[in-house]
Amino acid sequence: MEYRLVHNCIKVRDLARSLDFYARALHLHEKRRVQCGPVTLVYLGDEAGSEHELELNYRPGADGGHESGAGSAAAFGDTGNAGSTHFAFVADDYESALAEHRAMGCVLLENEANNIYFIKDPDGYIIEIMPKGHFSMTERGKFDED
Repeated sequence: MEYRLVHNCIKVRDLARSLDFYARALHLHEKRRVQCGPVTLVYLGDEAGSEHELELNYRPGADGGHESGAGSAAAFGDTGNAGSTHFAFVADDYESALAEHRAMGCVLLENEANNIYFIKDPDGYIIEIMPKGHFSMTERGKFDED
């Protein structure tokens, strides 16, 4: 039996704002939209055509018990919540990506020692950005020569 990871789903409070953020910050585009009763699911894809997608789950008026971003803060010291800590993207031009994110004002933390940084989306989700060939993308922490 074989399994493939096909998408990650995050809850969002403002669909238009989230779509704008992911288009500007990570160049993700809408691949399809599904309406499930009051819930709108929007699947985003990347420029490289990866099979893996980011699913935005939007329920109008769900702000009260809506836990979007909950748990993301745990990666940065708030360990009281369970949930996602972050997800990651590889940038083919790391320095340009960092400059773009600085200009957008969404950089949360820069870790120069590990050559990574984190941005925060409008709902509080934390996104790691790393350069192509980063050690976390390779076997046993060795850099690819690619």
